[in-house]
Amino acid sequence: MFIIVVGCGRLGSSLARSLSGAGHRVTVVDWDPQSFERITDLTDVSQLLGTGIDVDALRQAGAEECDALVAVTDHDNANIMIAQTAEQIFKVRHVVARVNDPRTGPLLERFGIRAVCPTQLAADALFETLQSGWADGQPGQR
Repeated sequence: MFIIVVGCGRLGSSLARSLSGAGHRVTVVDWDPQSFERITDLTDVSQLLGTGIDVDALRQAGAEECDALVAVTDHDNANIMIAQTAEQIFKVRHVVARVNDPRTGPLLERFGIRAVCPTQLAADALFETLQSGWADGQPGQR
């Protein structure tokens, strides 16, 4: 698959690394040239300096032909705009937006935008860890 990752922070660079390792064709878009230092060793990953909310930048990245686009910048509103642009203008079949506010995900899903909320995922994992540790009535030893 050809996948565009918008945002090359910790999450975006890790995702690009995983996707590349799985054999996918990957282009990463970010406005900060220093962010690409995280993926300099990934010679098979294309890099595009630009902002994901710019239609021309997404077109240059290959949005007209990509199979999937993932918006993982640090800004929920930007990710939402990028996801909407990918779906509505470029008709990208698989679009995912990272959102940090747990209340945002369900709203986006109503509009057909798949959202992943790291905040909620971490809260759920921590809750499950705490619950499973206390299942036997022993919260831990001191």
